[in-house]
Amino acid sequence: MRLLPGVFYGAYLRTKPGLSGASLACYFSTGCKAISASPVERKSLGAFSIFVGMELRETLLPGFGKKYTLTLATGEKITAIVYQNGQRELYLTEKGEEDPSYSVRLTDEEARELAFVLGGVRYQPLPSDKMNLIFRELVVEWIPVAAACPMAGKTLSDLAVRRLTGASVIAILRGETIIPTPDPYQEVIQPGDTLVVVGTRPQIEKVLPFCRPQT
Repeated sequence: MRLLPGVFYGAYLRTKPGLSGASLACYFSTGCKAISASPVERKSLGAFSIFVGMELRETLLPGFGKKYTLTLATGEKITAIVYQNGQRELYLTEKGEEDPSYSVRLTDEEARELAFVLGGVRYQPLPSDKMNLIFRELVVEWIPVAAACPMAGKTLSDLAVRRLTGASVIAILRGETIIPTPDPYQEVIQPGDTLVVVGTRPQIEKVLPFCRPQT
């Protein structure tokens, strides 16, 4: 197959029935399949996965690099081609389809940055069971600030609300303005404000006296 100069070709391997090797299907950057393809030797290094419902297959691409195909529990496949020069290509194949629907090319630096994100280096989400436990325990309450209450005219630090109650004021509603994550040392609570407080029910109960008029 003759390759045109200046045109990006993304390549992936697909096993062909009746062939001892595989067929190298090349795609233009526009997504159009080339008319012809040449057999390429294929050596599978096996399929493996530590997660139920998924299969990761590693394939050696002689002269190119390696191909990794991850079969998801939903049936879609994500194929990653890692070239010897460091370039990566990703392909998404819909369930029941042979040809990929989407593709993207990554530099070595871009691929490593994406790996950091997907691998949880940049941000590690909590497992769903722990999130459910947190949501069962935590309460979000909107507490209005009365005119003659200990909170009026003071900062959160002045009254040590976090230390004394264990609850956190995550925002202040002041008229049409929302003040997210208010500075406990600088933001002065005003009468008529509404505090958005997060904590357990007992912690919320401890905050209420700060916002109610003194008797």
